[in-house]
Amino acid sequence: MVRRKRSKESKSPAAPEPTAPPAGEAHHPPTGLRLPKDAIKRINIGQSFAEYDAALSDQSIYVHTPALEAALDPESEKVFFVGRRGTGKTAVRKYCGLNGGATRVLIPEIFSPSSTLQEVDLLTNVKGKPFRSLVVAFRRALQVEILSMWLHDRPGRDRLPSEIQGELDSYADMDFDLRCLRIIARITGAIAEGDDERWLTESRTAKRVTEEMKQLSAEGLPTHTVLIDSIDDYWEGSDEGLIYLTAFMHACQELSTQIPWARAIIFLRENIYERVRGLDTESSRLETAVVGMEWNERQLLEVIEKRLNRNLTAKFGLRGSTWKAFFENPDEAWSNVLEYCQRRPRDILIYTSNAVEAAQGAGHEKILLEDVQQARRRFSDNRFRDLGDEYSENFPQVATVLSRFYGLGNAFTFSAVEDLIRKLMKDPEVVKLCGTWLSLNASPEKFIRLLYDIGFVGIRAAGKSPKFRALGPLDTSPPPVGNTTDIVIHRCYWDALDLQDTLVRNIPEDAEFGKIGKIEDLPGGVDRTEYVAHVEMLMDDIKQIELGAAGAQDFEEVVGDVIRLCFFRALGNVEAKSRSHDGRVVRDWIASNRASGGFWEAMRNRYGATQVIWECKNYAELHADDFHQLSYYLNEFSGGFIVIVFRGEMKPSYYGHIKRIAAQNKFVLPLSEKDLMVFLRQARNGKIKEDHIQDKYDNVARNLS
Repeated sequence: MVRRKRSKESKSPAAPEPTAPPAGEAHHPPTGLRLPKDAIKRINIGQSFAEYDAALSDQSIYVHTPALEAALDPESEKVFFVGRRGTGKTAVRKYCGLNGGATRVLIPEIFSPSSTLQEVDLLTNVKGKPFRSLVVAFRRALQVEILSMWLHDRPGRDRLPSEIQGELDSYADMDFDLRCLRIIARITGAIAEGDDERWLTESRTAKRVTEEMKQLSAEGLPTHTVLIDSIDDYWEGSDEGLIYLTAFMHACQELSTQIPWARAIIFLRENIYERVRGLDTESSRLETAVVGMEWNERQLLEVIEKRLNRNLTAKFGLRGSTWKAFFENPDEAWSNVLEYCQRRPRDILIYTSNAVEAAQGAGHEKILLEDVQQARRRFSDNRFRDLGDEYSENFPQVATVLSRFYGLGNAFTFSAVEDLIRKLMKDPEVVKLCGTWLSLNASPEKFIRLLYDIGFVGIRAAGKSPKFRALGPLDTSPPPVGNTTDIVIHRCYWDALDLQDTLVRNIPEDAEFGKIGKIEDLPGGVDRTEYVAHVEMLMDDIKQIELGAAGAQDFEEVVGDVIRLCFFRALGNVEAKSRSHDGRVVRDWIASNRASGGFWEAMRNRYGATQVIWECKNYAELHADDFHQLSYYLNEFSGGFIVIVFRGEMKPSYYGHIKRIAAQNKFVLPLSEKDLMVFLRQARNGKIKEDHIQDKYDNVARNLS
């Protein structure tokens, strides 16, 4: 189908909120179906993290929300899909990959630039030549990506329009990030040298290619879509990275609105989007293309009901029938789940999964209310850790500040918040780990707004119920904050923090902060301050290591420390220079894989990787001999998965070597120096997700196929 732009946006109607608890609704007349014997034992809800969820290959379990429909609609002018973690962005991207026709996934690294070719102050003016040059550069890179997709389906085509041919000849063989850097250098180089003629020529190339791409519409082309995800993997939150991302978003919108058969969709966390909106004086243009990832109660119930039904031969109806079949006291059980969750599908899946496991452990034939209530503490601990992880880029080690609420009340007056801030600013650990951003938010109004924006508290005016923030882009008019304002901590954090059901009116100066048993496990018994200091030291060390034999040992030691500090939850007993029993095979590092979930467990199940070998190469380019050496290391004892860490960038030629090894159900995962920096940056900020290494694995696996 050829996409034709409309003058007015076609909106998918939002599903109406149910007027009664959905567990009491009936989608079909009663069928007389009874829950099969041992059905509880056979429930497989799937992974709550979409990155690892094999169930998402089953198209029947998706819920068709307005966001999903907008992503699939070739005529939609929505470009930016914005929401908090766990609101379904990755699931929408996966569904589009299955059903969106000509699609390609990009996970760009360009938003962590080590340097810029212009002064940052010059780039902040979104109407200025330097910023517009960035937009043009990103747009050209995106156009080449779309053209490469189009040409891939037409390998026999021998005639191309001249401008398109020139762009493909120059940039088609590069990966996306290198292509962006090359084009940015050409355009900004012309500005730096004062060569207006060359700058104008480079800038106009994007327009000429756009015009030729428009003319191709006459061939009846289907929509070609680039799906951009996992922005936060490489984005450090620096001023340069923020400017690059803002320019990239403008480029995506221009491409999507000006070329009838091309579309670029970005899946973006709302905390990152809010920073873009704060920088961009022209953000109103972007906001017209934003879709929020909000969910209503009916849709959340459908998420879990489809998964409960998945393994049943005779399936129950939706809108409450399935829930009633699996749960005793279904209305009260659903009310419990909804009260504790923040109206996002991941919360519903995690809480229900915990309740299912409680029922399975107790041998119940239905999920009882006691199973639902027993799941609270585990769910609350999970949500608390995830909150600190989600906002670690914006507010490093924010969980340290939130932990200081431990054992206090679940609500605070405005004056109690003032007392709390004074105590925080005298806490040595808080000042060391969080002082940079906390000092900027030390007024009670700003501190309350910060806690509200991250979803930790709701704001309660006198005589009213607390208002909690939405899950998509932030409200343009959040509740006012003043002397009569109370804050109420969201119910999902009460158990993790052992909060008392009381309103705190003041905190005495001599009162001591409580302590959570473990906010996060740390290796080697170090405290959090020592841990962060060690991580920061490694980040500095990597940059100073010489390439080649001179720095080889230093590089190996750094990689060993990265394994210990960044992967200690999954990999243990890390040994250096492990030698095989016959004395021939020497590995730089080997670690026991003891993961109980996530990426590393998947590697153990898929490749038998009970031991994980890390081979270190302190040079920029890998050679055939390196891959030949790796094949010797993969044996029945260690399993079929190995990591090779080097100092350069991935090259297309490497995939051929990896593919030969993969033919024996073995896998080589190359990681670069830049990847090590990502792992260390996430560790420094308190982020514990494995999505980056999962994305690296997925990218290699896709290239092999």
